[in-house]
Amino acid sequence: MIHNTLPYRLGLPAWAFSGWKNKYFSDKPSSLASYASVFNMVEGNTTFYQLPTEEKVATWQESLAPYDCKICFKLPQTITHAAQPDWDLLDTFINRISPLQAHLGPLLLVFPAKISPSSVGFIDAILQKLPSHLNAAVEVRHPDFFNENDNLQAVLDTYQANRVVLDSRPLYRGDQSHPDVVQAKHEKPNVPVSPKVYNKRAFVRLVLHPDSPDNQLFIEQRGKMVVNYLQHDIEPFISIHCPNNFYCPSYALALHQSVQRHANNMHIADLPPFPVPQQSNLL
Repeated sequence: MIHNTLPYRLGLPAWAFSGWKNKYFSDKPSSLASYASVFNMVEGNTTFYQLPTEEKVATWQESLAPYDCKICFKLPQTITHAAQPDWDLLDTFINRISPLQAHLGPLLLVFPAKISPSSVGFIDAILQKLPSHLNAAVEVRHPDFFNENDNLQAVLDTYQANRVVLDSRPLYRGDQSHPDVVQAKHEKPNVPVSPKVYNKRAFVRLVLHPDSPDNQLFIEQRGKMVVNYLQHDIEPFISIHCPNNFYCPSYALALHQSVQRHANNMHIADLPPFPVPQQSNLL
């Protein structure tokens, strides 16, 4: 296996996007393999909508075999967003992705804003159904979760789960009339950002603006925080988002360069080069 030398996990919300093809990545030998030659984690958002076939999982397994790259699959919406979760589908989902084994990162449990602290038993019930060898990262969006909620922490601690930090502040700092931003705000709410880390793993989804000078401010903040995590033996998973995804690769590179700037005496290797050679004006 080709081990990525980064001391933390850095990636994007997908491994294939039409705007990246032949600009950052190629489809040789596959889009996932091309992606995994650079980044060591990726979100698997398609499983929120439908399960992959066994053949598709086998293809992913083959693509990832040479690389140290983790896929963080999102639990199906019929589990996290349903009044009565489809437990049979959850079992099928777990079995379906199990061949990926060492390439499985934390499962993403993204709950809608209707799930409040009074529904923490619902979160507990889902976590209880997950195999103990799989990590979980929980994202909650109800405003009451951003006060002190010991009942949520107790549940996360029981299963050694983590809490996702959705940092959408950059999205709301730039031009709000940008058409990509208008659409993205429905999917990425402006929720408070807590620095608290649960169970020695920080899972951050940083949502940047497609065209804002303020992005660099937040990139620098997160770069410094990644170094702080590493200094305190906290495992960082950093996922870089941006409306329509086009700028995600270059923003991820900027984040890594920020980590390097703040690393002090810690050696942080360069991000592996993109498979498609970059012109300096693209980044």
